[in-house]
Amino acid sequence: MVIINKFHKINIAAQFIETAEFYPDKIALIYNEERYTFDKLKRLCCTVSFSLKKIIDSGTIVAVFLKKKSDVVVCDLGILLSGNCFMNLDAAIDGILSPIADRISSVIFYSVTINGVEVQLLIALLMIAAIYFTFRLRFIGFWGFKHALKLIAHKFEHKDLIKRKKKGEVSSFQALTATISSSAGIGNVAGSAAAVSIGGPGVIFWMIIAGLFSMALKFSEVLLGVKLRDVNPDGSTSGGPMYYISKGLKGKFLGKIAPYLGKTYALCSVLAVIGGWNLFQINAMTTQITEVTGGANSIFANNSWLIGLVVAIVTWVTIIGGIKSIGKFTEKVTPIMCVFYLTSILIISLMNIHNIPHTIKVIIVQAFQPHAMVGGGLFGCMLWGFRRAMFANEAGLGTAPTAFAAVKTSKPVAQAFIAMLQPFVDTCIVGVSTAFVIVVTGEYMHVHCIAGIELTSKAFATAFPFFPILLTIMASFFVMGTMLCGSYYGLKGWQFLVGESTLKTRSFQLVYCICIVIGSAMNFKSIINLSDAVTLFMAVPNLFALFILSNVVVKEVKRYCKKYDVGLFSDIKDEPYDEEKDVE
Repeated sequence: MVIINKFHKINIAAQFIETAEFYPDKIALIYNEERYTFDKLKRLCCTVSFSLKKIIDSGTIVAVFLKKKSDVVVCDLGILLSGNCFMNLDAAIDGILSPIADRISSVIFYSVTINGVEVQLLIALLMIAAIYFTFRLRFIGFWGFKHALKLIAHKFEHKDLIKRKKKGEVSSFQALTATISSSAGIGNVAGSAAAVSIGGPGVIFWMIIAGLFSMALKFSEVLLGVKLRDVNPDGSTSGGPMYYISKGLKGKFLGKIAPYLGKTYALCSVLAVIGGWNLFQINAMTTQITEVTGGANSIFANNSWLIGLVVAIVTWVTIIGGIKSIGKFTEKVTPIMCVFYLTSILIISLMNIHNIPHTIKVIIVQAFQPHAMVGGGLFGCMLWGFRRAMFANEAGLGTAPTAFAAVKTSKPVAQAFIAMLQPFVDTCIVGVSTAFVIVVTGEYMHVHCIAGIELTSKAFATAFPFFPILLTIMASFFVMGTMLCGSYYGLKGWQFLVGESTLKTRSFQLVYCICIVIGSAMNFKSIINLSDAVTLFMAVPNLFALFILSNVVVKEVKRYCKKYDVGLFSDIKDEPYDEEKDVE
């Protein structure tokens, strides 16, 4: 216990409002007519391993319970709000960076209120893009699904008179498992729980709809990513939005801004993976491992850096082998973890089989008549379903094109078909299954604020006491996959900015691994918030290019479908199919 023995004998008139740390933007207390959110309190009062969970007013002193430990910081509220407490390094850095992060986030996360619901403009843009490409490609996620399965299972043969040499480094399956792994981290397991806790059971219905619409958006960006990639002299490839932005946007005006847009995307990808794919994932992973291994009594309670060190070593050994090593890891681990995860959910659902009919009914009814924390009724519920889905499958953010650009192939359209399986697996299977098990066990009714992975853990615990440990193991492997793939995404952005060389590559990889160790021991909330902002901002240059190049996408699909007799584009005129044809 840490005691701050500086008590001012003053009367404290504070009003405390029940909330949780997972709702940081809500008012935690009102003192001297000034409002304090949890985030603001964290910045003002910085203690060793400080993580605010609950505040209790005891008249003249305030007890602050730490989230990761059983320690209690006791001090006068005036001292607490003045910030004259012990300050640790991550809190000190957060205090410096928070104003910058807050200002940038306020711009990127700019929102308007519609029907009582705050709608973030970039989320709305992603939703519009998903709907637009779904209609433009004639609901390709539905009629192209069977063809995608045939391609990934090698049950479809492209009968060409001229066989082109395949360029790339990994197989289609390795790229698919890499993209699934990168988006199935803590964010998916915890994010689905958060969506249900806010939007209610009805959000599951809209997650499915959003996942299906996201498939067309994913298809479009991967097609361009493979078609407009660079092939290096050693046979390796480099691709992603920064490449099809700089190579695809032509003309007097677009040609001038294309290089800047490409570099903007590359810079955002580097910053995003350091925070979102790295610091946040490892911090959440160590927190969950510490919790299930005894909490305050866990060996990792004061030594969480040990977890970070182990993960950093494994990450370093893997990523120095490039996308080939990452692909070999994900093609083995990701399918196994997905099977284990879905099997666990199936077991829990079967143990609650008597609740399944009612659960399905509740999901459908509340999709259109929601009774949830979020305001806005039907619109609010739908918005949260789309928001969760778009964040989960990363459609429109441009991450998948970077991975699929490394595939050994001469057919960009075929890879695009395979790539659209990723949002289906991530959202419609993994994400929806997580949300479903929370509803079928009834655990969602026991929360009164935003909940994360702890809600999923409670749902798992209803089956067997050891299931939360199993969840932690599976989530940890998902996190590993996320960080491995994130390192590749960031590396490609880094190489686009500074060029490719062994020294430059190893420098980025070394910094990336060091940040894993740092992130396991410290919680740089401002950096993570900034990373979330730039991650979402990646959609701006990417979607701009996608809309401009949408005619290219449609033309490529028509040529492919006409030649190989696939899909709904049978009403087009005969046109020769050329995978290497320049962008027009």
